[in-house]
Amino acid sequence: MSCFSELYSHPDKYLEDHLVNTSKLIGKFIGEKDINLIDEDVLLKTASIIALCHDLGKSTGYFQKYLFAKYDEKRKLKSLSETHHSMLSAVICFFLVKNQIHYEGKRGALLPFIAYLAVKKHHGNLDDALNEAILEDEDISILKKQLESIDDEKFMILNKNLKEAGLSTDLNRNLIYDYIENINSELKHIKRNLRKLDRDTDFSNYMVTNFLFSLLIDSDKSEVVIGSNIERKTIRFSDVFVEKYKKLLLFKENKINTLREEAYHEVVNRDIDLDKRILSINLPTGLGKTLTTIAFAMKLRDRLYNENGAKYRVIYSLPFLSIIEQNAGIFENILKENGIDLETDFILKHHHLSDIRYTKDDVELETEQAKILIEGWNSEIIVTTFVQFFHTIISGRNKALRKFHRIANSIIILDEIQSIPFKYWLLVKEALKAIAYELNSYIIFVTATQPLIFKEEEIYSLVDKNKYFAKMDRVDIIPRLSSDITLEELGEMFDFDDGRSYLFILNTIKSAQQFYNILKEKKPDDEIIYMSTHVLPVERIERINKVKKGNARFAVTTQLVEAGVDIDFDVVVRDMAPLDSINQSAGRCNRNWGKKGEVYVVSLVDENGRKYSTYIYDKVLLNITRDILSKYDVINENEFLKIIEKYYYEVSNNLSSDEARELLKAIYKLKYDSEDGSPSITKFKLIEDGYYKVDAFIEINDEAKELWEKYIELKNIKNLFERRNIFNTFKADFYKYTISIPATTENMPPDIEGFKYVNYDNLSEYYDMETGFITKGINSIW
Repeated sequence: MSCFSELYSHPDKYLEDHLVNTSKLIGKFIGEKDINLIDEDVLLKTASIIALCHDLGKSTGYFQKYLFAKYDEKRKLKSLSETHHSMLSAVICFFLVKNQIHYEGKRGALLPFIAYLAVKKHHGNLDDALNEAILEDEDISILKKQLESIDDEKFMILNKNLKEAGLSTDLNRNLIYDYIENINSELKHIKRNLRKLDRDTDFSNYMVTNFLFSLLIDSDKSEVVIGSNIERKTIRFSDVFVEKYKKLLLFKENKINTLREEAYHEVVNRDIDLDKRILSINLPTGLGKTLTTIAFAMKLRDRLYNENGAKYRVIYSLPFLSIIEQNAGIFENILKENGIDLETDFILKHHHLSDIRYTKDDVELETEQAKILIEGWNSEIIVTTFVQFFHTIISGRNKALRKFHRIANSIIILDEIQSIPFKYWLLVKEALKAIAYELNSYIIFVTATQPLIFKEEEIYSLVDKNKYFAKMDRVDIIPRLSSDITLEELGEMFDFDDGRSYLFILNTIKSAQQFYNILKEKKPDDEIIYMSTHVLPVERIERINKVKKGNARFAVTTQLVEAGVDIDFDVVVRDMAPLDSINQSAGRCNRNWGKKGEVYVVSLVDENGRKYSTYIYDKVLLNITRDILSKYDVINENEFLKIIEKYYYEVSNNLSSDEARELLKAIYKLKYDSEDGSPSITKFKLIEDGYYKVDAFIEINDEAKELWEKYIELKNIKNLFERRNIFNTFKADFYKYTISIPATTENMPPDIEGFKYVNYDNLSEYYDMETGFITKGINSIW
């Protein structure tokens, strides 16, 4: 650019610099991708116009005055509608896309509006598209006032610079005035098209909207904080990496390891058909699914690179925060063994408690830069939670959708997929199909209990599951459901002096605490491990490690050990639960095929005779499970596959998909939110909170005391942005001493700086060092 307009997007950045660099970044992100969602040329041109237009409204005199005003005046100016820039930018963008891009079909008619939405909402969340397809008279008046305030000479220079960058229209005051005059007429046509979407069953408009919105907000934020120089690594890896790592593990020759090796080689040596997009690795618990899946994903990634040079991300998603570190650690160990530096632009962990640290080329980036890169999934391997993943693909939230475009051209591993509630099966199926076939990605289900989200013929199985389930003979499930029993009666069921190890998995925190105390009276000289979500994370990790090392023969826990936690007991006792949960619990018994294990299923009741299971689980799921189990005295492990398939068949025939259908209708109509509470995309919530919770920080040791002091010192920092950045540097450690407690407990700790706080001197009033937070005055669940 020979000269600049002297218009600014940010105090230290020319407007044309920001717009052009955002356009370059969007082009770079699209250049990485090969998708079937929309014609590539149309996508690139549309995204370029969106990028070059998204902040044009900042050229108004109102915004320029606000940008350089002093603090007090700035606050006043920010509240003025005339200062806002997104609506004017969106109107210009609408007409440029409409006039320059001629895309056939139904989506072509909506494409200018989708671009309009992306620009109009790029600083907020997406809303009901129907409500966006109209501007009030007051809005039109504000747009005209904004237009009048633009310095023509500066805008002419800005337009010249944008034309050099690819904008093919001469923007001027008269043309933009015509746009403002005609926008409502155009939006009326759009509104008619949107109303027709009521009869639609097409995911594509939703995918295009999210994809373009994601590209814009990620490019916009990244350009401001990091600049346009964001490059991906080109390191290649394959299943050979896993083979090299496995040589370190020195597996013993026994039945379980022989089967693990057989399953591993069957999957890894499977011919890869690149047209098969929905894949599964369905194996019994303990058969090494994690290593097998990583090896296959690496092989698939390498094959895709060899075929067309495409660099596919690997997204490994799990349902539970507690096993993120464990599985990410396996990835890291494999990479380290193969000489790859564990920098964040190669592998990152992302969940709501993640460390905000990002390293690249041996340099740790500033916190805000790190945050942008982590939350945007700028890495080759991402290990994350189901909540992060599914609330990215089914969402209208700005923060969640930033990383949506990175799901394109990915190998997505969904571990323990049975954790998805039945009510969302249909929704998840349609969303994953769209990601696989429109965003050109691969989905791998990894589970011991594969739900019927897809029909068997719709999934390409990477392993002969029947062969492996038929060979399993590690445990028997023994239903004891003819009558309900109390916790005291459970304590009399077993001979605890028989030398065997026992794991009790109960349904509520209160029942687990009570049974722990019963067991302590019976075995006062034995160490008994207790775990629930009311025990601090730092303590839970320590206790799990004790169990792994064989230092505790007894454990009483809630369901948090069901999936992915690598612990092993001779006997598992499970309070009544849906069959898939029982099967996961059985995976904690005799994992390594020693003397045959036993898994007892009992039905526990509280002092009022109510089953604890009914506090937690859907009664239909419990009844289906009880009906199936009641037909057996003993179920051998080689029968598990047959009964779990029977269970899922009954579930799909007995539970309603109405909630998923309502959400799908909202998706087809681009109804991201609703003012009247009617079904909208924002209603999707993967995890329902059983009760209203608040966060409590528990000061149990010197490290916790130091972390609390660091947290309190933040209040001396006036700048909220700086305060947040500093907190992010120690957030992960801070939350090791934080638990969520019921908001209705009578012994509520004092509220200090946004957290309930229990200091060391008052610890005994609130926290039991064995069973965790002490609740008072609430019901028998907690």
